[in-house]
Amino acid sequence: MAEPKDKEEKKVAAIPPEKCVVVLTESGNIKRIKSTSFRAQKRGGKGVKTQDDITSMVLRTNTVDSLMIFTNQGNMYRLIVDDIPEGTNTSKGIPVRALVSMEPQEHPEVIYSIYRDTDAKYVIFVTKQGYIKRTALSEYINTKKRGGIKAINLRDKDNIATVFLANTEDLLILSKNGYAIRCKGTEFPASGRVTAGYKGINLHKDDEVITALPIRDTNDSVALFSKNGLARRVKLTSFTTQTRNGRGTIYAKDANIAGACLVNDNDMILICGDKNSLCIKAKELPPETASKTTMGNIVIKGSIVTGVSKV
Repeated sequence: MAEPKDKEEKKVAAIPPEKCVVVLTESGNIKRIKSTSFRAQKRGGKGVKTQDDITSMVLRTNTVDSLMIFTNQGNMYRLIVDDIPEGTNTSKGIPVRALVSMEPQEHPEVIYSIYRDTDAKYVIFVTKQGYIKRTALSEYINTKKRGGIKAINLRDKDNIATVFLANTEDLLILSKNGYAIRCKGTEFPASGRVTAGYKGINLHKDDEVITALPIRDTNDSVALFSKNGLARRVKLTSFTTQTRNGRGTIYAKDANIAGACLVNDNDMILICGDKNSLCIKAKELPPETASKTTMGNIVIKGSIVTGVSKV
């Protein structure tokens, strides 16, 4: 086994690997929860109480991975997941700015993990206005722990919707108002770190991108969640490949989508609401129906859904 080459690698080598979930809140607090803390429950319940602050994003990762934190100004900060203090469902967490040196006017918007076992070569950015940017991962991994770098050039009034690692897989882009477009990853040429990317979906005036998903296994289903706690699964075959910058197709009418993820029957999903969170097995989600005007069944009660993640 090769000897660790630098200070960070030596530090990571001493960390016991442990699967965990990182939670980011709307006020900019962050915490790490052991994956073993989550137990599958039946759909349709209230789940367990969460912290008073609203969860804005959840991410499954590992203590030995690196976490990328992206801000409203298009900057990125990086730290080792193990450096995030461990918490519980109800604990507050600590401010992100206590861990990295953000500017006073900056706010964390999106998090994603550089997984130690990844074979991905690119960081994929998806903005709320529908732009996609694919940039080499190597341009982001050599940052200092606390100091940030420019990650993306955001257009006026635009913000980051999601970020993930991928190669040239097909991408499924989903909007808040229920539109989706599936396009080839190769339609988005790789560009430099301080660029804005290419238009992926042509949105209606009152719409915005909620998330995008890299399609790695065509046998997966898309698990869709609305803000009012409804959910269902949709087969990937329902989304035909189109040329980028189209309107896409409507997959859920007036749905007010809160989040989505690609799942198989063996996955568990953490559904975060503004008051409670609920962990369910993916196979508990209602299957696809013939109608695109329904979002399925209630999966979590008593909360407005703010985020979802596999755990």
